[in-house]
Amino acid sequence: MKSFKKTGKKWALALALALTLTCVGVSAQLVHPASAETVAAVDPTDPMSVYTSANPIPDIAERVRPAVVQVISVAKVWSPYTGETTETEMGYGSGVYIDDRGYIVTNNHVVADAESVNIVWLDGTTMEAEIVGTDSAPDLAVLKFEGSVDAQPVPLGDSDALRVGELAIAIGNPGSGDTVLYGTVTSGIISGLDREGIEARDSYTENMGVIQTTAQINSGNSGGALLNGNGELIGIPTLKASFSSDSVIEGTGFAIPINDAKPIIDELIENGRVLRPRLGISVVDQDGPEEPLRTYPPAGVEIRVIEEGSPAEEAGLQVYDRITHVNGERCMNYDEMDALLDGFEAGDTVTLTVARYYDSRGNELLNPEVFDVEVELQILD
Repeated sequence: MKSFKKTGKKWALALALALTLTCVGVSAQLVHPASAETVAAVDPTDPMSVYTSANPIPDIAERVRPAVVQVISVAKVWSPYTGETTETEMGYGSGVYIDDRGYIVTNNHVVADAESVNIVWLDGTTMEAEIVGTDSAPDLAVLKFEGSVDAQPVPLGDSDALRVGELAIAIGNPGSGDTVLYGTVTSGIISGLDREGIEARDSYTENMGVIQTTAQINSGNSGGALLNGNGELIGIPTLKASFSSDSVIEGTGFAIPINDAKPIIDELIENGRVLRPRLGISVVDQDGPEEPLRTYPPAGVEIRVIEEGSPAEEAGLQVYDRITHVNGERCMNYDEMDALLDGFEAGDTVTLTVARYYDSRGNELLNPEVFDVEVELQILD
């Protein structure tokens, strides 16, 4: 009875307020919490209108859930016992239908090493999808399906306009195999922006500021939808996110901002890959001291292969040269060097600090040297 009386008092207060506003000639209307636009007028005869009109999640879920698919990566596996090759489901995630030409965006790690991909829609329809292109650096991939579906593409939002504290809605398909919770909706807030130093699966996103949210992102949600209060796609959730120390923060999810993802998605659709300027080298990480010693090279990125006609070859770099700095910034390994090179365009010149302790055949030099060399970045096929 107590809860009934409290509810009655709240409704009486709401009704009195609505009548007061009507008397002074003001139309009593609810305001969308995310867009600050009028959503629906309060119906004083229906107490539930106060709740449903102010809560955009049910309408957004109804509209977007059909456009979030389960993504299943399939590989052919040969059995040494039977001698037969069978198709095996290797990984599970989610994807978002974003373009009426049949394009779906997901995470790269969901489809990495897949020989084929199947997608499952909310209504249970299963079809094969083509891998249009992948980009491991930001952990993005684009798929394409053929045929008609009972779903509408999800509109893209503006992740640059996000504010900490506003509504965030995650939709995905957590689970795997026979246990999948299709179209699961969770909500929370945007709890942080431009978070850097976040590692997502095997991709290193230190140079990409990601969105932090309290909306639960579970196993199987990778590649799904993170939405704002208008039902627009503002981010692509990444399943496993941790700080570089490998410590996992419970109750915290991360997503790739859609404004960062969109140019990559467009390029994957157009070219099937992202063309970035490169040095034209293959490298390995090498341990060593922080600073070069007379008889021992410093830690850094050691060149093992130089492509013919590449910027590295034109700059005079050699196999076994060890790169230790980019534009004066220390890089101890490939991930750090790659992060320092990210953002440069073709034609830009960078200064590499190189420790040369060996000749191109791997023989130790009597007089090792450390020097700077300028390299003009180019796009290589």
